Amino acid sequence: MNENTILDQLVYDPADGKLTYRDIRYVIIRPETIVGFQKAIEQHSRKSARDALFQGGYQGGYLSAQKFKEMQNLSDTQTINFMMTMGAEIGWGHFELIEYDFESHNLQIRVNHSAFAEAYGDATEGVCHLINGVLSGLATVLFRRNCKGSETRCLAKGDTHCLFHISEK
Repeated sequence: MNENTILDQLVYDPADGKLTYRDIRYVIIRPETIVGFQKAIEQHSRKSARDALFQGGYQGGYLSAQKFKEMQNLSDTQTINFMMTMGAEIGWGHFELIEYDFESHNLQIRVNHSAFAEAYGDATEGVCHLINGVLSGLATVLFRRNCKGSETRCLAKGDTHCLFHISEK
């Protein structure tokens, strides 16, 4: 048995070319593909690249957190842990909960070895917009309020890890 629960539960349908995890379709894609897309958009507008990746991540994070929370009847903390484990198991990096405060609507997560920061290379600002979006979508489910995060540290900027602060908009 593999220690990676995602890999153990992936189902491949060769007739349709589909890969599913718990009846939800996923694709395997290199981080360099995402970063290549990001850098191409950045040539026109850094803000557009940041917003597009954030929104894509937000949608996926929101839908996943909502679905898995309901499907498995998870508490908020269990949902956070599930999503962080899933993030690591799909190769995005190692996620670590720093703070979760339901009352003040704050969530803080550290990501070591972000696949996106490593693929991006040197940068002057945070580049892990997809992760920021996913975590913001997760927080929106937990806090039942629209949330938005910021990446205050990023491996691509020379920091030792990426750090995300998510709170109510």
